[in-house]
Amino acid sequence: MIPSFLPTPLWRLEVTVPEHAVAGFEAAFEGVCAAVTSFGYETTPWRIEGYTDVEPDQTAIEGGLAMAAQATGIELPSLTIEFLSPRDWLADNLAAFEPLRIGRFFIYPSHFEDAPPPASIAFKIDAGTAFGSGTHPTTGTCLQALADVAKSQRVGRALDLGCGSGILAFAIAKLWPAKVLAVDIDPEAVRVTKQNAIDNKLLGRVNIATSVGYRSNVVRGAAPFDLIVANVLARPLIGMAADTAASLAPGGTVILSGLLERDAAWVVSQHRAYGLVFVRQWCLNDWATLVMRKPDVHD
Repeated sequence: MIPSFLPTPLWRLEVTVPEHAVAGFEAAFEGVCAAVTSFGYETTPWRIEGYTDVEPDQTAIEGGLAMAAQATGIELPSLTIEFLSPRDWLADNLAAFEPLRIGRFFIYPSHFEDAPPPASIAFKIDAGTAFGSGTHPTTGTCLQALADVAKSQRVGRALDLGCGSGILAFAIAKLWPAKVLAVDIDPEAVRVTKQNAIDNKLLGRVNIATSVGYRSNVVRGAAPFDLIVANVLARPLIGMAADTAASLAPGGTVILSGLLERDAAWVVSQHRAYGLVFVRQWCLNDWATLVMRKPDVHD
């Protein structure tokens, strides 16, 4: 079997449209793309992106977009097609991944032979087939946010939603004497997190399972949580906002990440609609991590 993470050519398609036209143009992209994402906020223009590993037929695609424009009553938007050079990102990361220091946290690969710095919170994480070696700005700012929250909040139950490699769940287990649940929609991420938990002697501290958002019985049974970390994407975060608020204990904190800084206000407003309060924003290289809180009964 050929691993799915070997390098393949990839094209990105993009248009910008008003909010009311998003569904029509998403449908046009879905006919030719393997993945489609949309980004926007209230009355601002929305950016629709599609990704395909088959060289796009620009004439045919523009014909579909013209039909979507006619159906939604807007002018035909400009189509951008960008070829993304194929890279074996796993091999690149394995070769380039060096120990990483983020505040108190020290993340090192298995080929690192020295002792971690004294008083550091250290994890052995190899770049692999699941997201989260600490090098991405969202993972780094999530770690900073966790360390900041640990200064003032007690945590008995915690959830890492979209755990990837498990690094954020491990950070929680090191910062608090908490029961930590790590879940991901991707079985490969669950497998990687379990192996990393074994490597870091945290398997007994962190429970790991497959879950589509908050839908699994294991997540529902463990709620409510004093702390939730969700490092996914802006649109899924918004889609789960009601479940996030319902799954937080009064006085609990949620760390939302995986979003671009330009989408932060959109994500905050949607969570405020379910009673959560904005606390702080961390930003790095155009990516944002948000800290929000569910008011306590005494607030």
